[in-house]
Amino acid sequence: MKKFYITTPIYYVNAKPHLGSAYTTIAADVLARFHRMKGEKVFFLTGTDEHGAKVAQAAFKKKIKPQELCDQNSAKYQEVWDTLKISYDNFIRTTNSEHEAMVSRILERLENKNLIYKDTYQGLYCVDCERYYTSKELINGECPIHRKKAISLSEDCYFFKLSIFQQKLLKIIKSSKLIVEPIERRNELLSFLERNKLEDLAISRTNVKWGISLPWEPKQTIYVWVDALLNYLSGLGWNGETNRISNQWPPDVQLLGKDILRFHAVIWPALLLALDIPLPHKLYIHGFFTINGQKMGKSMGNAIDPEEMAEVFGVDALRWLMLSSFPFGRDGDISQSKFYDKYNADLCNGLGNLLRRVLALAEKSSDTFGPSKNIEQKFSKEIKILWKNYETSFDKLKFEAITTSIQDFIGFCDRYIDKNEPWKLFKNDFDQYKDVIYNLLESLRHIAWLVRPFMPDKSEEILKDLGIESSEKKKTLMTGKQWGRTSFEKISLGKVLFPRL
Repeated sequence: MKKFYITTPIYYVNAKPHLGSAYTTIAADVLARFHRMKGEKVFFLTGTDEHGAKVAQAAFKKKIKPQELCDQNSAKYQEVWDTLKISYDNFIRTTNSEHEAMVSRILERLENKNLIYKDTYQGLYCVDCERYYTSKELINGECPIHRKKAISLSEDCYFFKLSIFQQKLLKIIKSSKLIVEPIERRNELLSFLERNKLEDLAISRTNVKWGISLPWEPKQTIYVWVDALLNYLSGLGWNGETNRISNQWPPDVQLLGKDILRFHAVIWPALLLALDIPLPHKLYIHGFFTINGQKMGKSMGNAIDPEEMAEVFGVDALRWLMLSSFPFGRDGDISQSKFYDKYNADLCNGLGNLLRRVLALAEKSSDTFGPSKNIEQKFSKEIKILWKNYETSFDKLKFEAITTSIQDFIGFCDRYIDKNEPWKLFKNDFDQYKDVIYNLLESLRHIAWLVRPFMPDKSEEILKDLGIESSEKKKTLMTGKQWGRTSFEKISLGKVLFPRL
């Protein structure tokens, strides 16, 4: 059985989930559901990043212990992911004792390889990013992401010899041994590596108490980003002791936002190279949800609650709207009004309206609609092209292209109804009426399969209305996407699929 391992970044637990973090997770879930639909063995990892200065500061303000804050906010993430129908296989928490023990063992392995040394670090630090910046990277002395003044820090700490991996990193990215997509992010990364000399990475902190202690100097804690990146290994149950990780390793695709590109495309592969562990196949860097051109986030004061949006639009509709609004690799400016317009156009007047039109026409007859002897080749051809483009677009993570192609097919079906006028055929040519209705019912069955990764509940509702829910569950994708082999016996005009807002 073919395997598929997908990850999201683990989310920083000092803040509750917003629509931007939900975007990455929904995309990963849709991808995971597609690969399960293909019959593959999928492992989907997400979770929460729970150490560092920001967590400690947030807990201090709330007058609670850091662990208590982590427990509260991690539970909130899991609650929101359950609401959004996120079908993860493991939810990793970096305060898990197993993860902490593995991270300590990894640091010991690196230290035994003479890849770690002690020195003094002085630089400009953004607490919100939990990282140092060079003066060139700052904008008027401010962090380019959070627009806050970077503070000057000096501390004795341990360093990882990141600099020695510069040429290896350039080679693996240029040769696509590590694929970085989309192309503009790959070019941005290569430009950075070619124009800048990598400096060794400070991997411990003396002034951050909330973290995993260095095994050989417990007064220092491990840099939160090193701790966080290693979750992709511990999340598979690896303990760091042997070289055997899991047969799911390496990740097929790791989804991340462009603000954490360098962590994942520089530090992460360097750590794996140092440990002689195979690299991920692909890093895919998606765009941001922006509001008035500004990145969404709690620190920016413009975060949108995904649960509130799910309450307005419904969970499945929200999942569809988020991935169909703009290409996955680019930024997209959003507003609730834009979602309203797209909901009514694509879902209410589109798929929902087609379903009711066809079911209402089919209910005119008490006959069974079996496979037609007169299969219209244009339908068979249209479906074949649709499925081919669908699977190709999934491989390329072109979610918006997938939803557009489904919308186009819905439009094709609407035009077919208008052209053939089955309400007239019912009276004048009953055999032709049955053929036309069969083509439309079979089209709806295919649409239910096509939208399943995006809208799992709505997919089941369509199949239930068609009277084939139980039989379709027994099918594989290979048989499910075949045209013209299904009988429709118990059709029912159920509740409105997408009520008008």
